[in-house]
Amino acid sequence: MKKSSEIRLWAIQKKRPQPSVNKHQNLSEPDDPRSKWALSERDINFLSSQTGLSQDEIRIWHEKFFHDNPDGRLDRNEFRKLYRLLRQECPERVDNMCDHVFRAFDVDGNGYVEFGEFLLGFAICSRGDLRSRLDYAFECYDLDSNGYITEDEIEPVLRGMYTLLGIKHIEDYPPDIVAKDLMTKLDITKDGRVTKDEFIHFLMKEGMYRNTVNPFH
Repeated sequence: MKKSSEIRLWAIQKKRPQPSVNKHQNLSEPDDPRSKWALSERDINFLSSQTGLSQDEIRIWHEKFFHDNPDGRLDRNEFRKLYRLLRQECPERVDNMCDHVFRAFDVDGNGYVEFGEFLLGFAICSRGDLRSRLDYAFECYDLDSNGYITEDEIEPVLRGMYTLLGIKHIEDYPPDIVAKDLMTKLDITKDGRVTKDEFIHFLMKEGMYRNTVNPFH
């Protein structure tokens, strides 16, 4: 069941107000795409409460987002371009992690990141508390989105993190060995899979592992 905040976020993303009928309107004139994705004051208040951004910051992000993406959403390639700008690092370091971060931002799993998803994810990952950032990090590792992490899911994301962090001597810290070691520590119940609570609980305490595993410092 969706939380009330997730339901409200979904409503903001999906809402497309119907244009009013004007019998004097020239039907050959193109619709203004911005009118289809206008934010109400209620939307702005909600996003402000969820992200910690001011109302003016939300309006600025909203204008920029729809100026660059008139259809109101980002596919994987568009997200990759934006993520490169946000990280301000060389593309070679960022690209391997982009798909994993995209999955974390794509809250409803429809293959696109809409404005509400983007703003909430960006705000939490850049300004949120540690628990909130680890919550998003878990989604990066949950490759099949089943609510659990297994050892074979940890390794490919770790390889992306190595690239993002600029770790060059991979032979000193082989991702498969690190993934096995990490899995042993994360899997408190020893059932071969890691829940979000186990993931967050361990990394809240272990700074050394957290700095390697968490893409949202």
